[in-house]
Amino acid sequence: MHKVKVPSHNIRTDIILEQEKIANYRRKVEEKNHLKITKIEKNKEKYTSIEFQDITDFEERKVVEEVLRKELKKYIKPTKKDRYLLIGLGNPYSTPDSLGPKTMDKIIVTRYLEQIGPLEEKYASTAILKPDVSGNTGISSIPLIKSAIKEVKPTKIIIIDALKARKLERLVKIIQITNTGIHPGSGILNDQGEISEKTIKCPVIAIGIPTIVDKDTMIGKPSNDNFMVTPTNIDFLMDKLSSLLGDSINKVIHQIDK
Repeated sequence: MHKVKVPSHNIRTDIILEQEKIANYRRKVEEKNHLKITKIEKNKEKYTSIEFQDITDFEERKVVEEVLRKELKKYIKPTKKDRYLLIGLGNPYSTPDSLGPKTMDKIIVTRYLEQIGPLEEKYASTAILKPDVSGNTGISSIPLIKSAIKEVKPTKIIIIDALKARKLERLVKIIQITNTGIHPGSGILNDQGEISEKTIKCPVIAIGIPTIVDKDTMIGKPSNDNFMVTPTNIDFLMDKLSSLLGDSINKVIHQIDK
């Protein structure tokens, strides 16, 4: 078990507000092979959650990937003209926070090949960024992301990040997708600002998985000695989850999922 002490706090850390607190949103709940798929929409804002039981189970993993790819297609709407910038937020040296960087390691990068000649028909132009965390680099991720956007000029941005669970039962058992953006670092009181279409003028699809939960959430009341908790097998789970996300994204944006 990894522990990181943090103050008691009540800050939003999921990709969007807790589902039960959202008013005037259209919602739809589906079930497929023991998965629970929740879809929430309001105007152009969309949120999807895919809840599963055991991502290490081979058969369940196949079902989760099938559902995930189907949902990602709706968000990404891939075309041959798209240029993608994929961003893996998080600390590569802290296992519970390494989901973003680990997923980037699985992405098929093609942008450099365009300097040689046209890409094969099914492949899209893709570049990745692993901005790390300011504690390691001394630089906030936001200016690095803006610099990469200026260089790549993407038509769509996909961001992967580990989240802090607001409910214990969500820990490493739910994938969240939204087109409303994300606040890097907000789960550990280090909110660096919003990354969304509103702030960077480019469509943003954010994908997150809760990998930590604080003690206060686990016991149901605030304390003076709060800390973060993650599953003991988080190394194994992170390998499985990053492979799931990487494989699914590759098959959707490079249109090789048929």
